[in-house]
Amino acid sequence: MNRLLFQAAWYVCAVALILCCFSSCVKIDIKPSDNDEAGRRTVLVYIGAENSLSYGHFHEQDLDEMLRAASDIPSDCKLLAYIDDNELPRIVSIEKGPDTAVSKLVKTYAEDHNSASPQVLHDVMNWAVDTYPSESYGLVMWSHGEAWLPARAPQRSIVIDNEDNGYSNHGSKMEIAEMREALSNLPRLDFILFDACFMQSIEVAYELRTVTHYIIASPAEIPNPGAPYDLMLSAMFSQPISLSGIVDGYYNYYQDNMVPVYAYGTDRYGISLSVVNCDVLEDLAALTAEMVVKYVDSEEALDLAGIQRYYPISFSSRPEYFDMNGVMSRIISDDADYIRWKRAFDAAVPYRRTTSWWYSNDAYMQQVDTVRYGGVSCYVPQHDNIYSKLNDKFRQTSWYKVSGWARVGW
Repeated sequence: MNRLLFQAAWYVCAVALILCCFSSCVKIDIKPSDNDEAGRRTVLVYIGAENSLSYGHFHEQDLDEMLRAASDIPSDCKLLAYIDDNELPRIVSIEKGPDTAVSKLVKTYAEDHNSASPQVLHDVMNWAVDTYPSESYGLVMWSHGEAWLPARAPQRSIVIDNEDNGYSNHGSKMEIAEMREALSNLPRLDFILFDACFMQSIEVAYELRTVTHYIIASPAEIPNPGAPYDLMLSAMFSQPISLSGIVDGYYNYYQDNMVPVYAYGTDRYGISLSVVNCDVLEDLAALTAEMVVKYVDSEEALDLAGIQRYYPISFSSRPEYFDMNGVMSRIISDDADYIRWKRAFDAAVPYRRTTSWWYSNDAYMQQVDTVRYGGVSCYVPQHDNIYSKLNDKFRQTSWYKVSGWARVGW
């Protein structure tokens, strides 16, 4: 999550926000079960803020938003927030009170622990399942994020815990494969919402396909204010749940409001979001592999000029995060093949919205290719020396093994 305050007054963007690719009339629903003995839905917000985010108090702002929308939580549902900041970890329940909403303390921990540990994530989620049995579950991962990159890399994967209740971003980090393992023997989640930067990548989604049905996230950096929970809780707890409604609440906040990059600034944040249907990712993987094998020659450099990059600066430790639809539309030269691939992609990414630009901490205002916007990033291996370490890390992902890149010599 990119939530440091910036000072970039030299650049003013007056580009209008627009809806991209799919109309908001599209509705994605998850049907409820017939189990009448349990609560209907429990959603846990896992707040890993023992890092620079605690300094900005952004998690406290989000908890206030949850309290403002507590009336949207039905009586047979539960909203929990696990909080690890510069105080001892704790779990609160967001509830409607007789006069006002309350944040009720339901579990305390006697000592600090490492919230970037997959064991801690497992234990917290397992406690929530045991304490509040429900027909369905949702999980919000709130922290810094860096998509598929291994946590041992200089950058981060998901969640940072500096293990000293301080504000630094140096400390333990959780790999996506570790996150999948932590959730693997728990009830399969209806959805995972990443309130963290860069997490809507095909490598992340494929790794987590067995532990959740849907993933809601951004392929790019997300703004300082993050997700507007007061505009999203109604959709999270609707019957049936509306994933498109969650996206719309998030997107509309940045479309309809002047959300400044820095105090008194005129530049505004933007947001790119999508929903991934993990249940059909195997079909997308098979067709992607077919196309990569047919059209990619590892001896020849790919022409990537002009393709949307959600991180537009190349570093040896950080990829550009190319838009997946943009990449495949460039790779696949036959129109009929691209139509076949795009059909599978649209099934796997059934809903996506974006503003026409977003604010990057490192590259300032970035335009979105709204014509080819796919809402999901992917890594593209390349020959330049700067990519050698990234190529090695990419080979560690589950997606690499099934998407054709291994078969063409990468």
